[in-house]
Formats: sequence, C-alpha cells, structure tokens
Amino acid sequence: MTQDPIVKEVREIIHQIDKECGQDPEKYYQHLQRLQKKLAKRLVCRQPNPLPVPKRKTG
Repeated sequence: MTQDPIVKEVREIIHQIDKECGQDPEKYYQHLQRLQKKLAKRLVCRQPNPLPVPKRKTG
C-alpha cells in the first residue's frame, strides 16, 4: 500500500502537538481551541444541508 504524503505530514503534526501537550487530552483540546480562535477568520463554516423529505404516495 502506498503512503499518502499529506496523511503522513498530518499524522506527524498530530504527534508533535500531542507530545508538546504531554499527551494530556485537556491540554490538547485547549491547544486546538486557541488555534481555532487565532485562525477564526480563515475558517469556513457552512450551513448543513437540509434533510431530504421523502415524497409520500397519494392514493
């Protein structure tokens, strides 16, 4: 199986952040929250697609 270089890079970054946070989930979460606030203007937030309504048979 071939390795995707983008996936490899993302995993390396995740491991780096985890290491910096001392593998503490709360610190990891706080780190992500700080990044989200810092990059808020660059993040895209789309509205969810409406759920499809099935057509009812008449008759």
